[in-house]
Amino acid sequence: MAAPKGNQNAKKGKLIEDLLRKVCVQEDNKRISQALSAILDKAAEGDLRCLEFVRDTFDGKPAQSVALSGDEDNPIAVTEIVRKIVK
Repeated sequence: MAAPKGNQNAKKGKLIEDLLRKVCVQEDNKRISQALSAILDKAAEGDLRCLEFVRDTFDGKPAQSVALSGDEDNPIAVTEIVRKIVK
């Protein structure tokens, strides 16, 4: 018996996405409008998750920065790797 080909997990997510999209656009987008109004109301009340959602929707998620530094006694070592092809 052969195993199914390919990863089938994406189909599951697509099914939920399709059903959610269908429900949201019913009644001339009334449901999605109600949901977004509720999110904006909670954001106005100071709910951080809702504030983050609104910010991320308009501005995108903020970039995450990473700083590398070492101690004076133990600095970060930088190594150069060179690939040399010889005939």
